[in-house]
Amino acid sequence: MRGWLSTTDHKRIGKRYLAALTGDYNRPVMIEAFVVEVRAFVDYVQRASTLPLDERLANAHSRLSALYTAALALPPLPEPGSVDAGPRPANPEGWQGFEDHDLYWMFFDPYDESSLVAGSLSDDVLDIYADVSRGLALWDASHTSEAIWEWRFQFDIHWGAHAVNALGALHRACNAWS
Repeated sequence: MRGWLSTTDHKRIGKRYLAALTGDYNRPVMIEAFVVEVRAFVDYVQRASTLPLDERLANAHSRLSALYTAALALPPLPEPGSVDAGPRPANPEGWQGFEDHDLYWMFFDPYDESSLVAGSLSDDVLDIYADVSRGLALWDASHTSEAIWEWRFQFDIHWGAHAVNALGALHRACNAWS
């Protein structure tokens, strides 16, 4: 393995293959970068229970920021018809959450001042973990276009908003440690 990508990943991400898939010769590098970030985020979530709180917060902040940034470059693809992403993966064993930093306040609709609601960093991180893990299972099963579609679709309709809200709370929580 090279970094977070297996040798199989590198072979499948050939420039010609993804260029034909997306119509853009710059996309292979962007998709490869996203796969790297997915693997790093999944790895972080799976081992987070072994970290002290300050490291859990700092790692969540950096991993989530990198994942969100990489997701912005995912290309839109037509919806695949035949491959299902499968069930939601189980939460990692021993998940400890973020203790006193787990609950935070946010506006459900940032354009409506009356929409103040509570958010949960654990819920955000675990929802994102589930969404990107399902796409990763497709990717690892060589369903490349289905994985890219799943990641982009879930980013647009679900986990992107979780990430934005969590990043605000994580920024504050991490700076509270200074």
